[in-house]
Amino acid sequence: MGKRKEALQMIYAIGLGSNLNSRYGTQYQTLKKTINFIKKKNIQVLKTSRVYITQPVGMKGNNWFLNAAILVLTQLNPDNLLLGLKRIENEMGRNVYRPNTARPCDLDILLTNQNTILNNKQNKYNITIPHKELHKRMFVLKPLMDICPQWNHPILDVNIKKIISSSESLEKIRIYRNIL
Repeated sequence: MGKRKEALQMIYAIGLGSNLNSRYGTQYQTLKKTINFIKKKNIQVLKTSRVYITQPVGMKGNNWFLNAAILVLTQLNPDNLLLGLKRIENEMGRNVYRPNTARPCDLDILLTNQNTILNNKQNKYNITIPHKELHKRMFVLKPLMDICPQWNHPILDVNIKKIISSSESLEKIRIYRNIL
C-alpha cells in the first residue's frame, strides 16, 4: 500500500474589498461575514489588516470601498483556493465578473510565502500571482503593509514596505474606525 502524500501548507495574502452592501448587511458586515466563510472552508486566518476606506480606482460614480487583507494558511493550491474564493464572492452577492463595476465582495489572491510567480489561464478564472496590479494600488499595499511588510514581490524583487515608500500614488485612503 502506497504512502499518502502530505499536502503542502501554503500561506497566501488575500485582498478583500466591498463597495456595496450585501444581504449580510453593510460593507463592513459583509467583510466580516466573508472572513467567516473563508474560515469555514478549512482555511486558517493567521493575520488580519486594518480596514481602509479607499477611493475606487478605474471606476467613476461608484461608492468608496472598504479594503483589507488577510494572511491565510491552507493546503489548497492556488487554483482551488481561487475557486473557493469565487464561490464566497457569489454567496456574498457578486454574480457578475465584469471589471470596474460595483460589488459587495471582491477577493483576490495577492501573494504567497513561496515567492511564487503563477499565471494560469486554463481554468474558468484566470489566476496571476503576484496580482498583476498589486504594486500600483495603494488600496492593496496599505493592508499588506499591516500583515506582511517584508514579503517580496517576486517579480520586482522588493518588499511591500519599499514599494509603498517609492510609490507616487495619489489614491485617497484612510483608516476605517472598526477592525475585523
